[in-house]
Amino acid sequence: MNTNASPTGYVIGALLLAGLAGTAAAQGPRGGIDALDANDDGVISRQEAMDAQVASFRRMDTDGDGTITREELEPAQAAIEGDTSSPAVRRAREAARERWIDNLDRDDSGGISLEEYQAAMTPYFDQLDADDNGEIDPEELRQGYGLEEQGGG
Repeated sequence: MNTNASPTGYVIGALLLAGLAGTAAAQGPRGGIDALDANDDGVISRQEAMDAQVASFRRMDTDGDGTITREELEPAQAAIEGDTSSPAVRRAREAARERWIDNLDRDDSGGISLEEYQAAMTPYFDQLDADDNGEIDPEELRQGYGLEEQGGG
């Protein structure tokens, strides 16, 4: 297990909140919050983020055994990148899966449990929650991903 994990090693798992970043600036005053804001209050609470982590984990755990394996990550990457990837791209994706599993697999079981996944994903919430109030608002989301308001001042 690699104990010197960097945020780069978590790229696949960070999709939980990273998917919001690409749309945050373009989605109006709520800035991409809607994707995880289950109670429609305009912010992502810690509980909403945790619920989304569980849902994300379950989507990746395609066999439902409570562990995400390298094999379960492969179809998700193929769907994102298409089936016509070059051998070099396929090797790079395999290397990324290996790093992600190695970085998150704290018990060296060869797969990622829900607890390991949440332990890796929760710091992303904490980084985005700039005012440390247990919620991510649209401005924190934009600032956390380095997105500037268009025409703002």
